[in-house]
Amino acid sequence: FKTMRRGLFGDAGYGLDMLGTEESLAKLDSPNVQAFYRKLATPDNCVLAIYGDVNTAETKAALEQAFGTWKAAPATINFGLQTSDSRLATAQRVTETRDKKQAVVVIGFPGTTLAAADRQALELLQEACSDLGSRLFLRIREKLGLAYYVGAQNLLGVAPGYFALYAGTEPEKAAQVEAEMLKEVELLRTESLTAEELHRAKAKVIGQRKIGRQDLGGVATTTALDELYGLGFGYLDAEDAKFEAVTLAEVRAAAQKYLRP
Repeated sequence: FKTMRRGLFGDAGYGLDMLGTEESLAKLDSPNVQAFYRKLATPDNCVLAIYGDVNTAETKAALEQAFGTWKAAPATINFGLQTSDSRLATAQRVTETRDKKQAVVVIGFPGTTLAAADRQALELLQEACSDLGSRLFLRIREKLGLAYYVGAQNLLGVAPGYFALYAGTEPEKAAQVEAEMLKEVELLRTESLTAEELHRAKAKVIGQRKIGRQDLGGVATTTALDELYGLGFGYLDAEDAKFEAVTLAEVRAAAQKYLRP
């Protein structure tokens, strides 16, 4: 996946390894880290989410006492979203060889953002390609016996992310797995999902979201991030209806838009 991201985004944004490199880590020292923290952790760049059976007035007073003297930094960080051109001129192949007995095939496509109108359609497409009853699993793993595992991954960000299909297989079967995955991509572009596949994907996604809302820590994290990303803290409660409203035609349109040959 790191190799695929480098191929899509180059040496910027999602193309970078979050853990850094030996060279970049060697350049870090305590003053650098402290200076970065002072610019990053500022009240004008912060959302605080509190959920639970609390007394609102008392909590607000305690927070004002604790954080009232917290001052904004004189210079905040300009995050300047870095991403490559969202549409590659041509398909690229990147191969890395390791001393392993398994091959991993990843097919990545430039994706979309957290705020995109077709975000939910793409998320449902990812879910429909990932579970044990998915077309990828049933054909590539169960029927053809070509892979140990198959699935899809959809990264959404403030900057456009990626949509990827992946499979773990034997090295001598990698080319056949790639061909079969591309066949499924073309079917998604031309025929979309079936009504049953879309229904199952919606039930799975919405069900997982409802389970997630049972945990106050999870709700606090999600709403704080939604607020930071500009979606608003109420987005969590409104999104179930957005998923439910997605049509087969919208899923096909998303496949045609993002899963480009």
